[in-house]
Amino acid sequence: MVAEAVPQVRLWVTLNEPIVFILGGYLGGLIPPGQRRFSSAAAALENLLRAHAAASAAIRERIPGARVGMAHNMLAFAPDRPDSALDKKLVAAGEALYNDALVEAIATGEMRWAFPGEGSTAFRLPDLPSSTAFFGLNYYSRVHLRFRGLPGRIGEFLYRDRDGRGLTDTGWEIHPAGFDRALQKAAGSGLPVIVTENGIATRNDRLRREFLREHVVILNHRREAGAAIDGYFHWSLLDNFEWLEGFGPRFGLFEVDYATFARKRRPSADLFASLGQSFQARSPQRAASSP
Repeated sequence: MVAEAVPQVRLWVTLNEPIVFILGGYLGGLIPPGQRRFSSAAAALENLLRAHAAASAAIRERIPGARVGMAHNMLAFAPDRPDSALDKKLVAAGEALYNDALVEAIATGEMRWAFPGEGSTAFRLPDLPSSTAFFGLNYYSRVHLRFRGLPGRIGEFLYRDRDGRGLTDTGWEIHPAGFDRALQKAAGSGLPVIVTENGIATRNDRLRREFLREHVVILNHRREAGAAIDGYFHWSLLDNFEWLEGFGPRFGLFEVDYATFARKRRPSADLFASLGQSFQARSPQRAASSP
């Protein structure tokens, strides 16, 4: 039934940002199911990754040649107080928890996941590496961590404008340098990387074009250095509904009038088309398998 319905689909993403979902739904209580228990978070994380392996097997059975992966959101981290040893330790813990644990699990089948002050878990997923054909990377911003050491709140998670680049309409720092580090970390999975999300919430399309150019330059430099990067998806084609912010943020290459649903092409859409053509022309061999 799946094969008959979508024979044209070549790339499959089983899970979008599983770490974000676990943190928001099982530790932060911000999204469904609204829990705040580490034991539940650990169980849910294991179940999600096992579900990915099972879904991948089912998809590949029905659609031979399908490429199946998951999309992992990665952040750049920095200490809020550069001279604070405690802030630096929190950054190291944040990197391991948020960015690195899933990369290692995809590469080795071994998941080691710890949340400071809450708990830790470890489990084996032997089928995870073979069930994942590409590493999907979502990247947007950098956050600064400040140690607090309070019960139930070991630290603060802050967006700063330390480089004077400004913040997006969602209050996120514009930090292209973190994209390069995220690409390098994603390569540690041993898989080809596909950028599954990258974009900016802004009503200023000039700023969107600058953001897009800067990130594509970094993408091309990483490819020229030998990284296996098979594609790039911009977030998003249309203005859309965001989980916690509703219809306020404007991420789209096309503007949407939510009263009439009329769509208007922004100049950034033309830039994206031009950059996409250049991206494919730089590597004809990989372009055949890229989105």
